[in-house]
Amino acid sequence: MNKLLTTTAVAVLLAGTAHAEGLVSGSIETVIAESANDKYGATTSFDIDVNAPDGIATGSMSFKVDGANDLALDEWHIGTTAGATALSFGKQGNIWVDTESSAVNGTLEEPTMATESLQVSAMGATVALGFDDVKTDVTDLENVQVSYAMGVSILNVATAYDYNIDSKEWVLAGRADTAGMLEGVRLGGAVSYGSLSEQTNFEVDATVMGITSYMNGDVDDLTQNVGGSYTIGEQLTLEGAVNYNLNTEVVAPSVTLSFNF
Repeated sequence: MNKLLTTTAVAVLLAGTAHAEGLVSGSIETVIAESANDKYGATTSFDIDVNAPDGIATGSMSFKVDGANDLALDEWHIGTTAGATALSFGKQGNIWVDTESSAVNGTLEEPTMATESLQVSAMGATVALGFDDVKTDVTDLENVQVSYAMGVSILNVATAYDYNIDSKEWVLAGRADTAGMLEGVRLGGAVSYGSLSEQTNFEVDATVMGITSYMNGDVDDLTQNVGGSYTIGEQLTLEGAVNYNLNTEVVAPSVTLSFNF
């Protein structure tokens, strides 16, 4: 525990020193949710982002607390920006469409990029090349993802496509939500289809005066999960959330406390 507190304190101190110049930002987040044996456990993560002037160099590190209360590196990236084009390399996750439900309760198909990837972004489009094992062969790709986001009238529209080079399977997803149609109100929805599952999955959501709700399912079971969340605060935020599985009748509440610097 002492290692965690010391590392966190040093990181925040360094971030505070550089924050005035806009070089470093980050967050510390603790999520309290139900774990095994009907107990509630806390999971803490720590993120730090570094951006040099004019985007000449960018980087990030995301840590999670392991069982020994030590910070373990979870994701990272290094990159650069030239004009409207951004290039990054690292273990930085996928480039999929967003949903309001968590990964545990979501129904959309979302292919992962569990190892390192090379990502290139420009003018709303992003291409990600996911490596199988970059330590042994930098030419061996596992999957390729392409995404594109744009504003169309009152809508924000995003699409994403994944192709697995090993299995030859693909997944397509899309999302749209309103932007500025009504003050304090946002409506959204997302859908996915995969060549292997041959199934259409969906999620719809709405935010009214800061309260967000969602429902998801698939073509065979339209109502699998319903849930909602509410967040208060800005630099220090507190979010309460709950998910209800309509099939298992299980209620899963959670509380998230975040400090952004």
